Amino acid sequence: MKSIYSALSLLLLSTGASAKDYDYSDYINAAEPTEEGSILLLGDSWAAIAGDYAANICGLSNSRLVTNDAKSGTTAAQWAEGETAVGSMEKAEYDYEYVWLSLGGNDFLDNKCDIDISEEVAANIVTVIGHIVDNSPNEDIKILYFGYSVPSDDVCGNGITAQLFEEQGAIIFDAIKASAYADYVTTFDISEMFVKWGNGGLSDSYYYYDEIHLNQMGYLHLFSSYKVQRFFGCSAAQTIELKGISAVVEGKDNPAHLAGTVITTLLGLVMGVIGLVLAVNFIKRKLAMRNSSAKVDLLEPDERAETGDYVVVKEEKAVMA
Repeated sequence: MKSIYSALSLLLLSTGASAKDYDYSDYINAAEPTEEGSILLLGDSWAAIAGDYAANICGLSNSRLVTNDAKSGTTAAQWAEGETAVGSMEKAEYDYEYVWLSLGGNDFLDNKCDIDISEEVAANIVTVIGHIVDNSPNEDIKILYFGYSVPSDDVCGNGITAQLFEEQGAIIFDAIKASAYADYVTTFDISEMFVKWGNGGLSDSYYYYDEIHLNQMGYLHLFSSYKVQRFFGCSAAQTIELKGISAVVEGKDNPAHLAGTVITTLLGLVMGVIGLVLAVNFIKRKLAMRNSSAKVDLLEPDERAETGDYVVVKEEKAVMA
């Protein structure tokens, strides 16, 4: 816990840069990384740019070994046809536990957001996933694919960028789930993660350094989300730590956001505790009723004397006539 408070103190006391330009990596505790939980990044620029932050995806006091083999500007078609992932796995330094795969965005944009190519893109992504699984020395490798958040500008035109990105993502998710490699891949939709209300379904530019790519705050917000944290095996304490850092950094520019995030997190914890207590009490009642049923039967007023809700039923010995 000490690392949490010290990190938060540093962030609170620091001044000067706005949250948009804030380099939270300055405060990362460079803990000695271990091979356990090692991560391989593959795909396009979304993964390539994230490499500097992925090592501390489970908080400041925990460092993962990360190899960034993503290549900006590449497409799913290039990775599938060139068997690029095969090369990445063959030269792997570690028996990676996790792979984050980011592909499909450039295929879509290079074809002017043509939704008709989505099935082909999806097939190529499934091929790449097969290359990863079939060439990984780790039989239990875990692959993450969550696509992309909606851009912060109408890059497809005609006000339908958000709709097209969401449709393409759904087609890719369905193809992965229907593939032979579905058990290796965790998928979830982040398309609306940064969407700003009243912005035509587009993402908030606060989290982007251009209309497509996330900035540091964007990656911090993404990595601190519960689904990403759960995939990478981060503990509840580590998730709270990273969410706290995210809230404080964003709160430098927007105090209301900080207060809202803290309140939401606390409410979530309180509701979780209440739910756990209710579940335990429910189970206890069920067990008590089950134990009682072995010794008592429901009272039948017409046949037995009342002694409350339940009465002990004594077995009568059979008598020979």
